[in-house]
Amino acid sequence: MLNQEMAAGHLPNLARLTEAGTNQSMLSCFPSTTGPAYLPYLTGCFPGTCHVPGIRWFDKSVYAKKGWGFKSFRSYCGPESMLLDSDMDPSIKTIFEQLPDSLSLLNGVTKGAGLRDLTRKTRLWLYYYAHLTDRWAYIDTEAKNRLCQAINERNFSYAFVVFPSVDEFSHRSSPFHPRVRQAYAEIDAHVGDIMNTLKKRGWLEDTLMTLVADHGLSETHSHFDIGPWLEKEKKKKTFYYTNIAKFRFEAASMVSGNGMTHLYFRGQKGWEGRQSFEEISHGSLILDELRFHSAVDLVVTQGADGAIHLQTERGHGWFYALPDGGLKYSFDKTGDPLGVFQQMPSAPFSFDEGMSLTWNSHYPDVFRQMEQIFRSSRSGDIIVSAKSGFDLREKFEHPIHKASHGAICPEHMFVPLLMNYKLGKTAIRSVDIFPTIMKLLGQKIPPGLDGRCLV
Repeated sequence: MLNQEMAAGHLPNLARLTEAGTNQSMLSCFPSTTGPAYLPYLTGCFPGTCHVPGIRWFDKSVYAKKGWGFKSFRSYCGPESMLLDSDMDPSIKTIFEQLPDSLSLLNGVTKGAGLRDLTRKTRLWLYYYAHLTDRWAYIDTEAKNRLCQAINERNFSYAFVVFPSVDEFSHRSSPFHPRVRQAYAEIDAHVGDIMNTLKKRGWLEDTLMTLVADHGLSETHSHFDIGPWLEKEKKKKTFYYTNIAKFRFEAASMVSGNGMTHLYFRGQKGWEGRQSFEEISHGSLILDELRFHSAVDLVVTQGADGAIHLQTERGHGWFYALPDGGLKYSFDKTGDPLGVFQQMPSAPFSFDEGMSLTWNSHYPDVFRQMEQIFRSSRSGDIIVSAKSGFDLREKFEHPIHKASHGAICPEHMFVPLLMNYKLGKTAIRSVDIFPTIMKLLGQKIPPGLDGRCLV
């Protein structure tokens, strides 16, 4: 969409921004949804590493010890979004903690920003107002105005600014709706105003400007809500938002995007620990029922030996993360469930090689993305990724999404990268942007990041 509008001449400021810089596609993270998908940009780490595996999650270990309570589950859609910072792994540092003069505007991940979060008192009210009135363009304008005010009145080295209108208008109509196209043009105008303000301050030539997205979107034509399905078809009392006033339930469904969901189950030993692929498969057909469902594209579980199992309607494959940082991938006699390999790979390969192999597939970077999401104990026993066109939430969804995201599919995973600096790399993950920006700002790159510096 962005490139279509730019080619048509509707986005002159973004064209000017990238004239001698970068305009290409890169891969977001899984789940490709707001909140978790901000984390790579702000920390250089995946959502699984940050211990925030979705916009909704259920913590089995906490629930096993303490029962029902807001440390046991989360939904970042609404007031609980204020808890995202404290939910993160405390060892993970945001850019706000590493750059003491950095700013945040309309951003839900503000760990370390403190008073430098310029919308800390108004963000929730602004989002709630826009949700009720559909005036999302007003929110974008507020973000631009406050940034320009900061440029005029403050000295700072970095700002992270969110413009939500493209996402929100897409959900309510279509990613291709005229109002969405207008939102791109409005953001282009905002970028022009920001550039002019920087120029007047004498900062434009020294300012690195990067425009990215947290996810893509696809049009939604059908909804399949797994929580109610578990209750009706599988006779399992299920915890799911917003129907959370439940006790003695047997399962939990936590949807993100809403193209993916984490599913959790009480086992023979109660709620403690993730159920393995072997445990779920024993005496149950639920994995087959899910992977052959018309709404479901990919079903992912973890084996007792640590293998990550990938199941689609094509078949069943699994891979092991090796000590040297590579992976070994195998599949059963039905063939590769990803549709990538004609025959079994004879040798291990790296996760970056896996990204290259799957770049043009229906499951881009699936090996790294599923490995990282299972790093968090808050991830589900089963992770379900929807087919494009389907949404995994219906009950209590307001407004009903006419466009969705969150899945591993290309429409959701590929996002734009616009920068007024020329990058020489082609295969880029969103997690690479943080160390690259730190380097270009002349800052020390922290150790232990998931991302790699591109310059």
